[in-house]
Amino acid sequence: MSEVIDVRTLHPRERHPLIFERLDGLAAGDSLRLLNDHDPKPLRYQLEAERPGWYTWEVVEDGPEQWAIDIVNRTHVLDARPILAAGDEPFDAIMDAAQKVQSGEVLVVLAPFEPVPLEGVLSEQGFTFSADEIAPGDWRVSFLKS
Repeated sequence: MSEVIDVRTLHPRERHPLIFERLDGLAAGDSLRLLNDHDPKPLRYQLEAERPGWYTWEVVEDGPEQWAIDIVNRTHVLDARPILAAGDEPFDAIMDAAQKVQSGEVLVVLAPFEPVPLEGVLSEQGFTFSADEIAPGDWRVSFLKS
């Protein structure tokens, strides 16, 4: 699925929150075409800082009056925190999500701790990973399927 968002008429402070909201609604493989009145480099830097490797970025039109960028979601996100908070085990849900990840896509697991055993299990299945503590007791582990 592909969506187009034209932010040229929006107030600058409204642009990034709206873009992130739309990106959050994309399934893996879906894209968002962004139309802007300037080079959206700051957005790209923000995406890479907050969601490293989650998206591909392709310049379709490079100004000087309009910029068009195709941003493709390559990520499956599973938030294990509510599952754990309910006293349940998220392993089966994570493994189900991992089976849907295609080569070159990313599975992101959000957890209240670094899931070291999971890192080992998915590494054996051909995933590489990076783990970041994004806040105290709040982890984001990105698993890239090779």
